[in-house]
Amino acid sequence: MMLYTWKDIERKLLLNKGKWREVISDTEIYTDEVIIHLKEGQVGIDAKKILKDIFGRKYDGERILLDLSDEYLGVSFVTDQNEEDDSVATPLFRNVLYQKTAYFSELIDKELPGVPVLAFHSYKGGVGRTLSLLAFVKAWSELNNFENAQKLLIIDADIEAPGITWLTMTQEEAAFSFLDLLEVTQEKDNADEIIELIADKISESTVKIETERGRAEHIVLPTYRYVEQLLDMYASPESLAVSYNKKYILAEVLSKLGEKVNAGLVLIDLRAGLSEFSAPLLFDPRVKKYLVTSTSYQSIKGTGILLQQLSKGLPLNENSKIPEVLLTMVQNGMNTAEIISELIAFYHPNIIEDDDSIMDDIVTELPFASELVHLETLPKIMKNLSGRDFYKNIAEIVKNSYLVSEETKSDNLKISRNKVISNIHEFAANQITAEGNGTFEVLMTESIQSLIRKYKNGIPNTVIMGAKGSGKTFLYREILRDQYWEKFVERMSKNEPVSQGLSSDKCILAIPLLASGNAGGFPEVIKNAIASYNKCGAKGEISNSVYVASKDMLLMNVRNDHDILEWKEIWKKVILGAFDKTYQSLAELEEELQYRHIKIVFLLDGLEEIFEHTISSENEKNAIRALCRDLIDEVKIAYHNVGLMIFLRKDMARDSLTINYEQFYSLYRDVELQWSNTEALRLAAWLTSQAVPDFYRGNIPIETAPGEVIEQILNRLWGVKLGKPTSNEANSSRWILAALSDFNGQLQARDIIRFLEKATDHVGKAVYGDRYLMPTEIRKAVSECSNDKIGEIRDEIKALGPIFDKLEHASEEKKVLPFAADTFNLTQAEEKIMKQEGYLKIDNERYYLPEIIRHALKFKYEKGARPKVLSLLLK
Repeated sequence: MMLYTWKDIERKLLLNKGKWREVISDTEIYTDEVIIHLKEGQVGIDAKKILKDIFGRKYDGERILLDLSDEYLGVSFVTDQNEEDDSVATPLFRNVLYQKTAYFSELIDKELPGVPVLAFHSYKGGVGRTLSLLAFVKAWSELNNFENAQKLLIIDADIEAPGITWLTMTQEEAAFSFLDLLEVTQEKDNADEIIELIADKISESTVKIETERGRAEHIVLPTYRYVEQLLDMYASPESLAVSYNKKYILAEVLSKLGEKVNAGLVLIDLRAGLSEFSAPLLFDPRVKKYLVTSTSYQSIKGTGILLQQLSKGLPLNENSKIPEVLLTMVQNGMNTAEIISELIAFYHPNIIEDDDSIMDDIVTELPFASELVHLETLPKIMKNLSGRDFYKNIAEIVKNSYLVSEETKSDNLKISRNKVISNIHEFAANQITAEGNGTFEVLMTESIQSLIRKYKNGIPNTVIMGAKGSGKTFLYREILRDQYWEKFVERMSKNEPVSQGLSSDKCILAIPLLASGNAGGFPEVIKNAIASYNKCGAKGEISNSVYVASKDMLLMNVRNDHDILEWKEIWKKVILGAFDKTYQSLAELEEELQYRHIKIVFLLDGLEEIFEHTISSENEKNAIRALCRDLIDEVKIAYHNVGLMIFLRKDMARDSLTINYEQFYSLYRDVELQWSNTEALRLAAWLTSQAVPDFYRGNIPIETAPGEVIEQILNRLWGVKLGKPTSNEANSSRWILAALSDFNGQLQARDIIRFLEKATDHVGKAVYGDRYLMPTEIRKAVSECSNDKIGEIRDEIKALGPIFDKLEHASEEKKVLPFAADTFNLTQAEEKIMKQEGYLKIDNERYYLPEIIRHALKFKYEKGARPKVLSLLLK
């Protein structure tokens, strides 16, 4: 460090305080002299050695030389008899800069004496800080229970650019201002005395916010009453912080004042920048901070400087007031993952993360809207915020952290916790492999809706694709359970009858031509479906073991190579073999069905158990091509009483139908069994209501219930957050979705069912009274789900096994995300299949794994990497 002035010498000494604090009690630096205060019992020679170590050749034992000229500062030593206690840090930038912690340790676990205080701050002006605060006000006004609504105390502490003051200013002079409060506090020593003096005055300044539910009224404390007060300041937050016994009085006065005027919260709009006007509230650990930054380079860098200081000595746990970041000016389609990772890294620069869910929601994106750029009046601001994602994302913060709904209160859990957990576990365990003969409703997903809409008045001829665990066997079972396609359609359509009687020639019988190994769990369903056909009077009875005979015939044929045409004939023989060789051709079968006024649809499931090598075997590719392309096309055109419903794993289709796959996929995309995030959460709510009938008593069916209803159900099931609702912990639903998804957005029905089974394996300690599933059980379940999932992937996609082995058996120091291309030397083919299946993402030459396999492979995160993965998973 170059030493140009006495201030450089002071900074250098303070930066090296760790070297001298045991010998030296304090330092005083003047323009021409450095005074070193020795601790009692210490001698000057020890202090001189320390100064020599710090300043090197620039200290000659008597003076410190400056670099700009030949000038120097003399050094003298004095011994202190009574050392000052400096354990209470002064909450100013110039002080905490040189401290290991930015906070007075005794306050870190404490709460303010009145209502919570929330401070909005930004490094730069013009980034939407005041707008973010006003969006918070609007959300509080609209989401609060109007009958018992609490007002807000809004304080404009931006002394240099008082925006809220100007927006709420009336013709009359305000009765009281923030500068008045500072001046009174400067002169008075007792917070309660101050409150009694000013509370009535403050209550006179109100602002009205119009909402769809009515008019809300809040108290506003402007920066100043008259301009001279602003230009000729007597007291400031900084002057309070350096006053005797008043370092942390400002937040306490504001908190108690809010309580006195019956406010629910105190919101403060702070001065932008590294300003000592803002510092006393920023460095009070009892104040919640929201740091607002745009995506610009300067704003992010400045916010990083702020976070470095604000994070010093602040424990990262669910109860501490961790500063949150509001990222504004996010353009549509902009990738913010790198920015978020950079910001997160400032919170804990020296640790490798594993499951630090506390940081998952620490940055909230506030999308850009041109309508919010030029705003003139408060009513216009409130109007323009409506419907904007900027506002909606702020509203989520208000709802999830500050407004505890009736549904999440502990006295709302009316069913025994033991009963709920036991019922869910039993139900999920029965369904995990599509087993269980108990009849229950099927969740109407978009893909099932499309299937019904497409074939509501006709015979199904379709390929239903889906990954392992997507619900193919479950849907296969439920169609067979109803025996007739129309009955299944009618059951799913609820109050919309499809057929008036099963004697109609419209009725389509479902026949289990081929089944998966899991079909052994529902033999009665299969037997009853076959019996229905055998009663119809057509020639040729179907055996109860027809699906076994079909599988054996295919296993015999797969031993030898066949071209597509040969495989097409084999498939026809499999179909005709179901009728014990009664028919010589499909045309003959069609003629008999036409004569008997019977329609049938053959259901084929379990193809992956016969054709295990479609990725490499041309013979197996031919078999799938012949069935899913050539035969089904022929059936559609030539036969009007026969249909095919083929349940096929998506990767098998992609491996086999290499020519015109996209065209094939577009043909059947609308009936593909895939689960969006919304449908996955709906499934969790639906499964819970099926397992515990009294859990949901609403009038709207879960299948069509709006998102708020699903949210309420899940909040009662696993809580709003992985901690108490007001904690820093991650949102439970978002965290669970991220933990179970891959980079293709695939999250299977089995993943949700298995998660519920694992999370209810035993009744753990009820840490929180507002939910049934506790965070400990949720985290444990996700880890166990990851282990099971990776085993399934190995079985399902053989080519991934060796890649997983390579990652799993690597040394611990290598298993950190993200990793580089040469860390594991994956081949192009290995990278391709990992990316294709959603288990690898490469971004800026950095390699990421999704949560669903990270746990099982025991990878950890480097600093700031976890939010990047979450953004990729929940895009």
